[in-house]
Amino acid sequence: MTKTALVTGANKGIGYEIAKRLLESGFRVLVGARDQERGETAVTALQAFGDAHLILLDVADLNSVDNAVKTITENHPELSLLVNNAGIPGDMHKVGWEFAVKDLQATHQVNFIGPFALSKGLLPLLIANKGTIQNISIPIEPLPYFNAFAYTTSKAPLNVMTKSWGMSFEKKNIPVEIFTVMPGAVSTDLNGRMTGDYVKTPVQAAELIVNFVLDEENHNGQVINFDGTLSVY
Repeated sequence: MTKTALVTGANKGIGYEIAKRLLESGFRVLVGARDQERGETAVTALQAFGDAHLILLDVADLNSVDNAVKTITENHPELSLLVNNAGIPGDMHKVGWEFAVKDLQATHQVNFIGPFALSKGLLPLLIANKGTIQNISIPIEPLPYFNAFAYTTSKAPLNVMTKSWGMSFEKKNIPVEIFTVMPGAVSTDLNGRMTGDYVKTPVQAAELIVNFVLDEENHNGQVINFDGTLSVY
């Protein structure tokens, strides 16, 4: 049976390249996109690599999340992989106290609440199919060269969710694996297409990310750095 994956934010950037890499590996890919026109354009391009389908999905909108869960449950009950890729950075240059509460709420909605709701909604399918939840995240320790307050505080609960759910899956013998990959700096629209010796292309990041799906190792509960080491916080 063909494996089916949902990739959020898959109409461009890292998400698009993750979808392409999964298609090349034999997956059917549900391309999560919040804009129908951009989503259809991406799906048309991705169909050159395999069986790609559009799922309208805006993780900032819980009604959209619920509708996507309903659509997938009815039409793709074989779903076995969820890649929570969609995210926004917030203002990466403001110091913490300069943020309005509503701005932090918007960033947390996209980077944690939406992925949480989507993962919860699709969990029955993933349990039935012994599936995997893969989160795409960032390190959450503030550093002199990377101290993006909204971004890190909104990704921190996603990393905690990974470890907490992973522990509970194991304790309750639930046949689902959840893990997080932190690909490091990647040149995307999110950061103004930054460049540098340490910056990956979306293609390089997607290869790193998808390799953890394909390696047949148990990564349950792990938060994995780009170099393969594990986060220990």
